[in-house]
Amino acid sequence: MSKKAAWITAIVLILMLGFFGLMLAGFYFLSRPERVVVSPNSVLEIYVEGQHPELPPTSPFAKAFGQGGISLIEMRRILREAAKDSNIKTLYLTVPPMGTSWAQVEELRDQLLDFKKSKKPVIVRLTGDMAEEKEFYLASLGDEIYLNPDAGLLINGMAVEISFYKKLMAKLKIEPQFIQFKEYKSPEQYTREKMSPEIRSMLEGILTELQERFIQTVAADRTIPPNRLRELIQTGMAPAPLALKEHLVTALGYQDDVKAKLMSAKPDGGKEYRSINAGQYLRAIQSRPYQARKTKVALLGGLGMIVSGSSDEVWENYMGGETIANRLHSIREDKSIKGVLFRVNSPGGSAVGSDKIWREVMQLEKEGKPVVVSMSGVAGSGGYYISMAARKIVAQPSTITGSIGVIFGKFNLKGLYEDWLGITTDRIKLAENADIFSPMNSLTDKQKAQIQSWMQEVYDTFVRKAAEGRKMKFEDLEAKAHGRIYTGSQAKQLNLVDELGGFATAISLLKKELKVPESEEIELVLYPKPKSLFQSLMEGDLFKTTTSLPSLENYLQQARTLLETPTIWMVTPQVEIH
Repeated sequence: MSKKAAWITAIVLILMLGFFGLMLAGFYFLSRPERVVVSPNSVLEIYVEGQHPELPPTSPFAKAFGQGGISLIEMRRILREAAKDSNIKTLYLTVPPMGTSWAQVEELRDQLLDFKKSKKPVIVRLTGDMAEEKEFYLASLGDEIYLNPDAGLLINGMAVEISFYKKLMAKLKIEPQFIQFKEYKSPEQYTREKMSPEIRSMLEGILTELQERFIQTVAADRTIPPNRLRELIQTGMAPAPLALKEHLVTALGYQDDVKAKLMSAKPDGGKEYRSINAGQYLRAIQSRPYQARKTKVALLGGLGMIVSGSSDEVWENYMGGETIANRLHSIREDKSIKGVLFRVNSPGGSAVGSDKIWREVMQLEKEGKPVVVSMSGVAGSGGYYISMAARKIVAQPSTITGSIGVIFGKFNLKGLYEDWLGITTDRIKLAENADIFSPMNSLTDKQKAQIQSWMQEVYDTFVRKAAEGRKMKFEDLEAKAHGRIYTGSQAKQLNLVDELGGFATAISLLKKELKVPESEEIELVLYPKPKSLFQSLMEGDLFKTTTSLPSLENYLQQARTLLETPTIWMVTPQVEIH
């Protein structure tokens, strides 16, 4: 190597080291705790995120790159501490349009109602052009509610819409090959043009219950007759003047109007607005001296679609059966951990992945470590499967759960490939069923019978395990299965869950199982345990998302492999209620 080349190489290396040094310094300053002082007579400002994560991220890189929002479990801690903090005089809640589920809104409501027991006022400001039911459901508990003079409330009743793809499939010459097993576990989005009577009846029941709960709760909060609120719902929109006239809100105004009202007196006789936001307040309470608790409980999330293999451990976008089972196994071997709070927010997925997690929950129970499940927005099908072995199950009234059942499907893409794309396929097979899951042919009647027999076995196992977990007879549980989804309150009536509530209820039940007095605090230990910046760097978390992105060719190959993989799915139908 010439001297010139050596110098160039050295300069490049120095520049690279300098770049990584600056990057590490930046991450250090971003991640290091900042000392925060809470001034007397402070207003605690909470801005409700579009979507609150369930639990805090365990990787500092996930927090730095967009998953740093305050989680629901952290929000609970913030509000509990603020309720007894003499320096916090008022809670100022800003509610924008929300992307959370109804059950997550109920979780936030529960936490705010607990805060209100402190007798400290809660001031709410709605920021959307038209605040919808979800936002108003949360805001209605406020002592004062502010609305922009040009805004309004869109309280026009619950609705659900489902798109159907049968005509699209026909135009693309794709033949859906789904096998429906029981009347509520239906692939009808691909096989029908509108809802079946069973699905329509099921969804009408859910919508009716949600709307009535909204009416009764809001009417009580705003001290207006429920029938008057029903009339306003039929009207649909309540512009700001009408919302004020009907006592749905208490004032029309802007952010500076709220802040002017919340000013505190200064020693010199003037006034000032003293505030601290939720993130700052969380850092303040985290910096306080650590108080060891006598009882330690693992806090684990079962979040997202379930697959049979591994999770993405940095971003936690889905739930790997192997990964979650290994985490539960580690908790079982940790002698310092006495129980598990398992937060589940999942529509289900792989039957095999679900079964791996169920098995480890069973092993924890055999070990004498009680597991209490806290269901969030959705915990159905596979999400219910991983919950049903727990000692106790807690759900919010509006949690979507149940969906005990299985479904199988594949698509025959031959028409799309040959007629649209001009791709032909030839094959050699050495056995009659070698191409049973090929996307280039349809199932024969004999093959359908084989798959139905497999589905019957998986379904019966699901029902049997659910019956054992709920201490019911097989036939009694099976009558409530059939793939039907329920709200949490419906599930409670059917003994599919034990109690209605959120984190607080689940922790209370866990204390009872561990014989810990209700007045005694327990320590929640997050699993997997949060990584330090150095540990995260050494494990390559920063580069995992970029290096794992497949090329287009690999993506198409993976998609085809998925279509050809024989899988029975435990998936809850997607229901968007608005």
